[in-house]
Amino acid sequence: MNIYLHNRPFRALANASFLSSIGSVLFNFVFLVYAQTLPFKTLALSLVTAINLLPQLLAVPSGYLADRLAPRRRFTAMVGLRLVQAAAYVGLAFIIQAPGTLGLFAVLLAINLGSDLLADFTGNLVMHYQKHVLANQDEYQQGFGLLSGVGNLISLVFQALGASLIVLLHHNYVVFGLINAASFALAALALLHDRAVFRAADQAAQDAQTAAPQASESMRQGIGHALRFITQDHFLFSIIGLALGVNALGTGLDGLLTVLLANVPRLWFGASFGTTVAVVGVAASLSTTVAALFMHDGLQRWSLPALAAVTMVALAAESANLVWWQNRGAMVALIVVACYPVGKINPRLSAIVLSRVDAAHLATVSAAMQTLVMIGAPAGTAVFLGIANLAQPTSAWLVYGVCAALMAGVAVVLALHQPESGKRPAGD
Repeated sequence: MNIYLHNRPFRALANASFLSSIGSVLFNFVFLVYAQTLPFKTLALSLVTAINLLPQLLAVPSGYLADRLAPRRRFTAMVGLRLVQAAAYVGLAFIIQAPGTLGLFAVLLAINLGSDLLADFTGNLVMHYQKHVLANQDEYQQGFGLLSGVGNLISLVFQALGASLIVLLHHNYVVFGLINAASFALAALALLHDRAVFRAADQAAQDAQTAAPQASESMRQGIGHALRFITQDHFLFSIIGLALGVNALGTGLDGLLTVLLANVPRLWFGASFGTTVAVVGVAASLSTTVAALFMHDGLQRWSLPALAAVTMVALAAESANLVWWQNRGAMVALIVVACYPVGKINPRLSAIVLSRVDAAHLATVSAAMQTLVMIGAPAGTAVFLGIANLAQPTSAWLVYGVCAALMAGVAVVLALHQPESGKRPAGD
């Protein structure tokens, strides 16, 4: 929190991020409710899910384009694109009043997708300012921890608020479109208030680029450079591999736990499946959020592999509990233990990227890392849910526990043999 209170330009960036998130979380929730009311609701909900994956697939090209944008144009783009998003949702608010045909829904989807792509692009631009206004890796960790923690809180609070507001406002989708538009406009104003600092950062970056001009790179070359950087930095490469495994197991946990809970009423709280799923979800989210907000709790001295090992051991213990003991109190407690280190791993990894990667490839490397790590999500879900459906949930949990134990062993080996302060590869 100190970094937010005492670093004015970072506070402006954080405020803009929080304001944008509030509108987006509210509208994305309400948009699902809207899709469910359409005559072709199954198709509509499927399209929303599929379209939401596209920004992840385009993350690396988006990062490359953000890195290639001339520094003198960054601030104008960062503010201007938020205003474009605001205008798009004003238009959406008027369009959504028309009868819900498939053609109209396709237009609404296109607006939502375009806004998400612009949000990713402006987020990549923001990384360059974060590197400028934060002084060292400790500040990077504090800053990313705050952004992650408050972002999680916004998601929790405003999804719940959206569920209440949609009923109170009698499903008036126009209002939510306008709220989202206002959030982007306010985010732009938050940045304009401190434009002198950001303009100075742009000028410094432009001067550095003029003094030491970079060779022109095509998108293929830029992405290739990012991938080479990741593979040649042995510490970073091993951490990405570890994060991929953690992500596969973490994502697989959601579906696998839901399937088991549906079949084992003794694990329910209040004799309700829905209540139990909600309790587990809130416990996991709060654990991750608290960990991200309180970066100086002693665990900041632990390496990333050591943190990952704690998560893996907790997940292995969770598997044993759900296969043999089926204690619901232990189920929630172990999820809290498993999620707490994750709240520190993500901000720490972002801080390492910001400190080790040169400005010319900052967003490209970051996006490439995120894409590589995200590969684990569908793989974990497919493997463990596949076993649960082909055999039975307890068999899937046994395989899950073995995988978690193996990942814990890998993490311990990395923690013992690879310090986090490893040097960057030569030449970068």
